[in-house]
Amino acid sequence: MSDDHPANRRIDKIRDPSFVDGLSAMSLDDVRARRDDALAEREYLSLLRRLLQGRAEILKAEVEAREHGGGAPLVDRLVEILSDEGHPVTSRGEVVRVAVPEDEMMLARRRVERLAADSGISDPSTLNDEELGAAIDALVAEEERTSEARRDVMNVLDVLQDELKRRYKENPSLSLQ
Repeated sequence: MSDDHPANRRIDKIRDPSFVDGLSAMSLDDVRARRDDALAEREYLSLLRRLLQGRAEILKAEVEAREHGGGAPLVDRLVEILSDEGHPVTSRGEVVRVAVPEDEMMLARRRVERLAADSGISDPSTLNDEELGAAIDALVAEEERTSEARRDVMNVLDVLQDELKRRYKENPSLSLQ
């Protein structure tokens, strides 16, 4: 997966309509491989989305602290800021079967760090209110783009899973292969 060459990125391949064209004519191994690619991309995008949300939550907490006269240092509030309380659960109830490889975790972190560096948000206390607001807006916009890509991948994943289910229903012995 490359961030530099969009034609080589897994997300672009998965979002291309040809990725699921002619599934019924593909070998079982090819359909499974495409499903595995879609699962891996979904997990990568889920990680990226959470990193973006976390960074935005930290900055929003800085805004709130400023509005209420400070409070405890940001680092002391990180556990509270990043806890799952109050966050909607977006799981589809599936078991996570694909671990995000270390190189993809690093890619996601670098992508968020690059956005953070571009926005100057590595240290929120150095930003004025306008800069802080712009940084939050940039993170939220990137999270929305990431969520849209994740929805697209999940739709493709559903198509692939439906094809596999159809095949397994027609020939239950395939699930043992």
